[in-house]
Amino acid sequence: MPFLTLQGLRILQVLAVSTVILTAFFTVSHFGSNAFKGSGIAEHIKLPDGGSKGPSLPFTARAPEPKAANSTLDFQEIIYLSMPYRTDRQDALSLIAGLTGLKLTMIPGVAPDEIHPKAMPPHIGNNNMTGTAPLGIWRAHANVWRHMIDNDVQSALIIEDDVDFDTNIKEIMGMLNWQLRYNNTIRWGKDNVQKGWKEECPYGCDWDEIFVGQCGGKPNRKRLDLHQVVPEPHGPNLTSLPRWAKKEMTSIWNLTESDGIRVISPTWEPICLMGYGLTRMGAMRMLYHIGGWKPFGWPVDNEIAWKTSAGLISGYTMSPPAFTSWRVGGAQDSDNDPGMNGQEVNTLGNVNGKSMGLKNSVRKSLEGVFKKNYWKDMENEIRW
Repeated sequence: MPFLTLQGLRILQVLAVSTVILTAFFTVSHFGSNAFKGSGIAEHIKLPDGGSKGPSLPFTARAPEPKAANSTLDFQEIIYLSMPYRTDRQDALSLIAGLTGLKLTMIPGVAPDEIHPKAMPPHIGNNNMTGTAPLGIWRAHANVWRHMIDNDVQSALIIEDDVDFDTNIKEIMGMLNWQLRYNNTIRWGKDNVQKGWKEECPYGCDWDEIFVGQCGGKPNRKRLDLHQVVPEPHGPNLTSLPRWAKKEMTSIWNLTESDGIRVISPTWEPICLMGYGLTRMGAMRMLYHIGGWKPFGWPVDNEIAWKTSAGLISGYTMSPPAFTSWRVGGAQDSDNDPGMNGQEVNTLGNVNGKSMGLKNSVRKSLEGVFKKNYWKDMENEIRW
């Protein structure tokens, strides 16, 4: 009898503990979403009103806080295209990369006369590009795509050699990475963003291209529901934007200000290739559809835009873009435009350069960074 009494007491103890655990579990499960509302995450992530509705993650799962991107902006590589003779632009990129802690890899640009007649890409349409600058531009980008394929580069950011960007570029791209991985309502809908939390790919695992350096273009007007307006403290104010970007922010996204925000939307028809992210599969798609296998007939940025609007390539676009063009005036502003190439060379170069659409231009910041006068600093330091 004493044995049964002891056994009974143990059973009662187990039942009591189990009851407490189950009560705690269902309490947290029911009110778990409120825990987000008091944290920094709640300011950026959209949660269902009735708590977690999906079993894909345990109730204790939380998205991490956003963090600054690494030296390759969370891509495997940052690749820039530059004609071998443009050492002036390469020097400038070394300076701004060194200042912001970025690691860049150069792939040489291609002149059209370097392409052997037997290697000419298959062509369609009436726009004969033989011997023209757009053909060389295509070949340079095709070389990047092939570099990614051959060297198993899973993701890369491709930029041009005359870009400017914000001094806080790591924070800007880190926030974009966080939004696409942990708060991607475009992909998952506002109630199911947790579905992407387990993916390890930078910027998520569903994209071929990410445009962060366009100079125009437009979203899919039939699917304007697919967009996010997200907080981003380094977003430039509306008055600093070029005309096309102002029009997009106000006329398409119905915003009255762009300071401190960005818009993320599915890529549709971007113009220019100043800065775009690419996956290895995206590189394969571009090479297959644009000259590496199938014929094409227009400049490479147009071809990418049309292949994207046709649904053959897909990804995201950030507006306003994080990468813009740096202009010094005259022939130095282009290696491809016959009109610009015919102008005089501005020997002042970067000193009088300018860009638009950035809150804190890294190129403009160089003067302050390197402002130093040792002898003036030492004039009151007398040693005898």
